[in-house]
Amino acid sequence: MSSSRPLLDDAARPYVFTHVIPGMFTSAVAIFSSGTSLEWVRDHLCVNLADEARAQGKDPYDVMTALAGQSPVGARGLLFNPSLAGGSSLDASANIRGALLGLDLRDTQADVIRATLEGIALNLRPVLDELRRLGPVGNEMVVVGGGSRSRLWRQIFADAWGIDILKTNVGQEAGSLGAAAVAAVAVGLWNDFSRIDRVHEIQDRAVPCPEHVRIYSRLLPVFRQAASDQSRLGDLLAKVGS
Repeated sequence: MSSSRPLLDDAARPYVFTHVIPGMFTSAVAIFSSGTSLEWVRDHLCVNLADEARAQGKDPYDVMTALAGQSPVGARGLLFNPSLAGGSSLDASANIRGALLGLDLRDTQADVIRATLEGIALNLRPVLDELRRLGPVGNEMVVVGGGSRSRLWRQIFADAWGIDILKTNVGQEAGSLGAAAVAAVAVGLWNDFSRIDRVHEIQDRAVPCPEHVRIYSRLLPVFRQAASDQSRLGDLLAKVGS
């Protein structure tokens, strides 16, 4: 979140950075393993899909998300916590670790992948809620990076967060665009950074589905309770391993 003052809060403990725009600050709350959690699932639980995709000249993530689309919203009650890299400032303990909760004999590879996509979205929901508590947040969000490529994942974000998710022509190049914009302003090619808005062209808008929003609203408190319990278990496991 960009603002003219840093967002300071003892509970959320956001990171605060000096903005490239003089007099502005960027404040952020985060989780530590989102895309890397999906990467872990790809490399350890979906080796067959990755091999199949590469043999066909496809991206493994495209094959995985296509399969995840065959699983219903809520992944049949399967929950995935993506805290594979430990806890952030919003977790009760830095010792929290990832987990698949509610595994059932009926669960399939499609359910596991969908639960991973949903778990990352649900784990980011408290981040969004904290930002909403600390300042104004709009009702739409532009997503960039590798995760923005998946129509299914963008819809999951929209449903889990209750906001419109926009995909533009700027995806994984967002960081490069930012660096180029800083250079353009620094050497005087651009007067300011407002031209970045004109570079973005909306290609897709994922709108929350009311029924899906209701499902995720019921899952969210379960996810939060599970994360709290996992923090306590993580502390116990840390003592066992020490």
